[in-house]
Amino acid sequence: MKSKLVKAAVLCAVVAALLVTPALAATIGGATVNGSNVRLRSAADTSTGTNIITELQSGTFLLVEEKVGNWYKVVYNGVPGYISASYISFSESLNGAYGFTAETAGTSVNLRAAASTASGVVKNIAAAGTKLNVLGVSGQWLRVSDASGVSGYIRSDLVKYKAASAPQQTQPVQPSAPATAGDKLVETAMLYKGYAYTWGGMSPSTGFDCSGFANYVCKQHDITLNRVAQDIYSYDGTAVAKENLLPGDLVFFGYGPYCVTHMGIYIGDNDFIHASTSTTGVIISELDSNYYTRMYVGAKRVA
Repeated sequence: MKSKLVKAAVLCAVVAALLVTPALAATIGGATVNGSNVRLRSAADTSTGTNIITELQSGTFLLVEEKVGNWYKVVYNGVPGYISASYISFSESLNGAYGFTAETAGTSVNLRAAASTASGVVKNIAAAGTKLNVLGVSGQWLRVSDASGVSGYIRSDLVKYKAASAPQQTQPVQPSAPATAGDKLVETAMLYKGYAYTWGGMSPSTGFDCSGFANYVCKQHDITLNRVAQDIYSYDGTAVAKENLLPGDLVFFGYGPYCVTHMGIYIGDNDFIHASTSTTGVIISELDSNYYTRMYVGAKRVA
């Protein structure tokens, strides 16, 4: 009898182990890079140059998953890797321009008002795979916003990350085609990712609103625009079909051609950069998200 009970207990333990689903990694905080050309590696090892994923610049925001000796395991642009602890400044809570999205890994996930299960539910996200912009981190919680602009906190072990544009393994520099005028607009625009949103703002020192951001970027390349999004859409540049968008084209959103309320700069791969809200500042968003698909009005080419 005792032998049968022992066998039954062992069998139950084995079945329970098989049913356990490995948890996604949780964060412990955030960090910023404090050096130039800091290497993100695929392993906590400097003995080889083959494990270099990319090089990061000062001020780059990272999610941190764990401390491993003198290294941190981090997530940059949706991609995991390792950085020497000497080159980043860690903080348990850190808001900033992380530049990538997270996707809910399961159904019926709660977005909460604060980083605690005791906090009220702001929104229940029913569908798995729902995309969320990463705005910050507080311990094991991410501060995020959805496509409709609703923001809150979600447990980091309930999401998967999606790269805005995955970093490539470091390679010898190859000759490339000359940059177009639109490419140059994008290059300038990307310098201000993470800068503040300010209504009426038109410069890095004051912050930007959506049309102020486009005006400032274009002005650096001797392109003059009207001041507000509606007038830019109505009078500036040449109309471009959505399927013909190129980097540097201006994209517009609103309730129709005579009620344009927002704009941004297309950067390629179905993404655009824009001064979004006072909560997010200048961020990259997906053109085919539900919200921006619904609100899309058109595009203009000015370069």
